[in-house]
Amino acid sequence: MKVSVVISNYNYGRYLTKAINSVLSQTYSDVEIVVVDDGSQDDSRSVITQLQQTAPDKIKAIFQTNQGQGGAFNAGFAAATGEIIAFLDADDVWKPHKLERIVEVFKQSDVVGVMHHLDVIDGNDNSINNASTQGPKLSEDLAKVILKTGNAWCFPPTSGLAYRREALEKVFPIDPIKWRIWADGCIIYCTAFVGKIKTLQENLGYYRIHGANNHMSGAIATKEQEAKSQLGIEMTNQYINDFLARIGYSQKVDLSRNLQYRRTKYYQQSKWDSKEVWAISRLILGWPFYSGQERLYYLARFLFKSGKFLVSSPVHTESTTV
Repeated sequence: MKVSVVISNYNYGRYLTKAINSVLSQTYSDVEIVVVDDGSQDDSRSVITQLQQTAPDKIKAIFQTNQGQGGAFNAGFAAATGEIIAFLDADDVWKPHKLERIVEVFKQSDVVGVMHHLDVIDGNDNSINNASTQGPKLSEDLAKVILKTGNAWCFPPTSGLAYRREALEKVFPIDPIKWRIWADGCIIYCTAFVGKIKTLQENLGYYRIHGANNHMSGAIATKEQEAKSQLGIEMTNQYINDFLARIGYSQKVDLSRNLQYRRTKYYQQSKWDSKEVWAISRLILGWPFYSGQERLYYLARFLFKSGKFLVSSPVHTESTTV
């Protein structure tokens, strides 16, 4: 079972050698690497060329003008020849047994995708507080999870994703304009409706956090960032529903089920709405990504913040003329 590893790169020449070498040193050997340089302006081209010379039978190189992550994924998938397509970010690293482990799972004929989590490291390969991307355990019926949560995000990053070619053929090519960034989300959501996705509760690689990459942050979002995030959720929802219509799937994803989206929208309105408070409260209490204690905490926090809208709402009085 041949595995094609698609690596999209943009100005990560300083990390590429470690990423590619982590593939070349895998315990599973039936592997090809398709590295797509998306118009880098650093020394990425020379790094890729030198690495390709050391393993010409393993490494394919594609150099293209900058098109974003979606465009790089399209190019990489088009050039890949493996039965399994695995994705690796150019600044991340895999553990040596990663491919051997996922190939074991793909031997189950009904599995079309395998996801796993990663340990978190910094730019110098140091562990960050023993952190990982681990989240709540996901059902193999990922479509059901997505329908229930309205496309809420709780999935591994790019370097933890791998799929059968025939599943991705229903998804690719993806829109390179809409998915210039976060194209892994497009792949995760679409493939969930194609077949069974197995999520391993194992950390089979390292997710690198550094100054230049997109990653989850504990910082409070600005209003501009919140607005951009809301638009991204709306675009994702429309894209996935268009995909579902194209493959003849009978259901649609309802954005009103997305707790993050709906709660943020309510906060942005800054106006008390008892019906919306009740609806969001019910979403919080039934949210599958929260523990019982977290549900109570987030409900209390939501009600406290909503109460401020009630207190600040203007009081309307009627005046009469005698």
